[in-house]
Amino acid sequence: MIRNFAVVGPRPATRERLAAALAAAPNLSVYRIGRGADPLPVSASFDPADQAGCRSLLDWFERGAPSGAVLLVDDWALCAEMDPELDRAVEWIAAFGPARGVQTVVTARGWDTLPRRLRRHLHGEPTDFLALHGVSADLHDKWQRSDFKTAVGMDQHGWPVYLDISVEGHGYSGTYLGPFEQRSQRLQSALLGLMVTHSPADLNIAFLDMQDNDVFGELPNAGHATFELTGQDDDEWFDRFTAGLHGELNRRQELVHRVGRCRNSLDYRAKREAGAGLEPLPDLLICVDTAEILIERGYQNVLEPLVRAGRILGIRVLFSGDAFPAQLALRLPEWPHATPAFDLAEMAASLPHALVGGPPAHEIVLAPLHTTGDETTLDMLPPGAIGVLDMPYEQRRGVLVPAFTDELRHGAIVGGPGTGKSTTLRTLATVLGDLSGFQLLDGPGEPLDPDRHIVVTARSWDQVPPFIKDSLAFGIEFRLDDPNTSLVSARAAGRVPDRPGFGLSVPDQMHVQIALP
Repeated sequence: MIRNFAVVGPRPATRERLAAALAAAPNLSVYRIGRGADPLPVSASFDPADQAGCRSLLDWFERGAPSGAVLLVDDWALCAEMDPELDRAVEWIAAFGPARGVQTVVTARGWDTLPRRLRRHLHGEPTDFLALHGVSADLHDKWQRSDFKTAVGMDQHGWPVYLDISVEGHGYSGTYLGPFEQRSQRLQSALLGLMVTHSPADLNIAFLDMQDNDVFGELPNAGHATFELTGQDDDEWFDRFTAGLHGELNRRQELVHRVGRCRNSLDYRAKREAGAGLEPLPDLLICVDTAEILIERGYQNVLEPLVRAGRILGIRVLFSGDAFPAQLALRLPEWPHATPAFDLAEMAASLPHALVGGPPAHEIVLAPLHTTGDETTLDMLPPGAIGVLDMPYEQRRGVLVPAFTDELRHGAIVGGPGTGKSTTLRTLATVLGDLSGFQLLDGPGEPLDPDRHIVVTARSWDQVPPFIKDSLAFGIEFRLDDPNTSLVSARAAGRVPDRPGFGLSVPDQMHVQIALP
């Protein structure tokens, strides 16, 4: 016996789906309200314009049709337009018929054509791409799931094929392997399906397009996207990606273990949904296309820990490419795929932009300070701070607050001409206010008062007196003539932009942007 259901989608696909359902239960008596001839095995067919005939059929169902009878309303929008009273009668039969063995089946072009009160009694059987993902074209039903399941296409019989990346599903992590066009279609079908049906509150997605071939299309524009990395990004971005992901592993561990009797992210989610005042922790899906390029650049050590952390910390990894990277010891299952009922190109280009609202994705990889284009002034910072610190591992910005003590007494501002040394000295003077205990000197070689806190500017660290370097409470290293003379590292010093106010904080060893006074 079939149950109440709605077949939603284009007419050819609904015909195939209905034929398969009726063939699976051959002893049914099917009474159809619909227009035109139909190849379905029905016992009788009523034109919706024949309101007297349709009404007598509905009265018969209401009086007690025998078990095994099926009411098929074929093309709901058309039938309801021709019989305005149809909806309440069909809702009544759908609500109380199954208890007597009487079923209701409805076909529709879209979910939004069905009355909401009727839909409560119907099991959905979507056949086209939007209906396949449980939404109508206006997306008013988006984000209705939190189970990490989505339909990715149809099999040869028109039945939906589902991807299930829950604990009991197809695997927390998996692969889509094959030629570019094939895997791009699979990726876009699966990821767009997840985006349409799951809120950014439940799922964030990271995109790593290592071959830089636009395999993800417009998907990174959706609100679910936490970051995007391509093969053309420089080493600075790759290092920030590594720091951010290691920081994310640590952040999730701390959140989960901080809560009593919480073994993993599933326990954490359950406690939060039960009303515990916990910080949101959406699951994270990291999609890596052509991972061997990432590995060749020296970042293999970040991939395997992510996969192993999966079930505990709510992290999934999807590898895609021509083949699975031979450098990885892991072997992951291939996630199911199927033929999309629609051409994905237009939807994959437009839907990500339409998936707005909801909470923003948690930002894992922050842009470098010097790429934001923002100017920082003292009135934008808390009292005592002179600049903004870049903290990629913590996935946030901090503030630089000079802290002079009896042990760490002095400071130095070092960098080439035009890097912002004098401006930084003025910013520091503004923040300190009372300078009676300080000696701020713009340049080396001036008389020094060891009874006060001394801050000097210099072109290189060699020009800074040793007793100051040995007692640094505060140090700023702007762009150097020779990065190899850095107190932080030649690598970090080489990445300091040739722009005033941007440098490295010593001894924090973090990039900093000094505020204007």
